[in-house]
Amino acid sequence: MEFTALFAELIAAEALMLKLFLGGIFGLCLGLTGVGGGVLLIPMLQRCCDMPPVLAVGTASLIATMVKVNASIAHVKAKNVSWKTVSMLFVGALPLTYSVTQLVVYFNSHHLYANITQQVVTTLILLIMVVSLISVLLKSRKNKTQSLIHIEQPLASKKALLSGVFCGSIIGSTGVGGGVLLIPILNSVLNVNIKKSIGSSVILALFLSGVTALGYAKGGQTDVTTALIFLTGSFLGVPVASHLMKKLSDNSIYKITISVIFVSLLFYTLT
Repeated sequence: MEFTALFAELIAAEALMLKLFLGGIFGLCLGLTGVGGGVLLIPMLQRCCDMPPVLAVGTASLIATMVKVNASIAHVKAKNVSWKTVSMLFVGALPLTYSVTQLVVYFNSHHLYANITQQVVTTLILLIMVVSLISVLLKSRKNKTQSLIHIEQPLASKKALLSGVFCGSIIGSTGVGGGVLLIPILNSVLNVNIKKSIGSSVILALFLSGVTALGYAKGGQTDVTTALIFLTGSFLGVPVASHLMKKLSDNSIYKITISVIFVSLLFYTLT
């Protein structure tokens, strides 16, 4: 009995250390590239913590919300936020984020639709990751052929609102979008420079992930204990990322962002 209890304690300690480590990796990637919320967390939670897709989405949304408070403060201090763009996207995204979250939780709780809901969420996450990787790659190549001085164009309000509607529906249904979706839209569609795209995506995703997390939590699709452990681990990663951000060029950040999305995509396909 003593051996069994000791073994159980060792397994629990190992699981705790793994979650703390994964939280640190998440915090570093989030602070440095804006990518991390669904793209990194969902594969981590499904593969390393053995969670089903919808529970992973709900837990990832809660972790992302808590961690992005710290990351948001860092980006605001560094003046890496386009506030007007964030506001327009938020107005378009909020209604869809809330509505779609409620639909996913409802259908997942219904025994006739639970399996198909899990499959649809999984497929959507994969598609968004692939499209976002292609988008960032194309923008990176375009950036190399242009002047290093980035001139931001006037914000197209209608385009920003429609982009917000699209982002809201994806974030609400998959938990993916904080960096992997918002950064390409901010950078490629709305022509915000890469550093402000990252900072703006973190601020916007903070609010939208909060709405998503609340909806999934109400439906019982959140592992609060795991979320708190990941949050603790992230406190080591975010400050390091903030320090590195000041020293890296736009092209370097593009390369890191592409690498993070690509590795996450590979990891996700193995779940």
